[in-house]
Amino acid sequence: MKGSIPKPPLLIITDPPVPPQTIENVVTEALEAGCRWFMYRDKNKSAQEFAATAAVLSKLCNQYEAILCINGNTEIADSYLGCGAHVQSGKEVYGVRRRIKPSGLIGVSCHSIAEGLKAEKAGADYITLSPIFETASKPGYGPLLGAVVLKEAAKQIGIPIIALAGITSSNAAECIRNGASGVAVMGGVMKATEPGLEVAALIKEIMG
Repeated sequence: MKGSIPKPPLLIITDPPVPPQTIENVVTEALEAGCRWFMYRDKNKSAQEFAATAAVLSKLCNQYEAILCINGNTEIADSYLGCGAHVQSGKEVYGVRRRIKPSGLIGVSCHSIAEGLKAEKAGADYITLSPIFETASKPGYGPLLGAVVLKEAAKQIGIPIIALAGITSSNAAECIRNGASGVAVMGGVMKATEPGLEVAALIKEIMG
């Protein structure tokens, strides 16, 4: 696999889970099941609530030697040792690189090969490429890239590509076969009745 990303190469993106589960509960179960990479995002929490949850998740991840990337808040990513940052365009990479600690990964959300190439040129450590498949969390989100674009992206882009959208334990291995360095999952884990079992199934598939 290209680049230095956590192993297993499974990125769980947080989303508010189904009560009574909490983000902290789901992340704990995922850590116990073997996941070592998380992206914390929450568009609805206040700055204070976001910072508080980020602190808890950072502590949890450090206990398991896992990586936590903060989506959209460079200041918080800079506050915790080892935390990375995830941004929405290659243009943001330059500013983030100057702020976060050297050990922090920087990722960029991309929706085309062209965007991925720009992110690589800007110095990103990895990209998420989406949407690969139809996803229940964003119905109609597209156009779908599928295996063809994923294969071509893997040929052209030199940093790790993390396949995102509609990824399940049934198609995760297909993404790896088609050139992805890893996969990212949100609703499939965050909304799962038993997140730990879902994570274990995903890891089994992507690690072969």
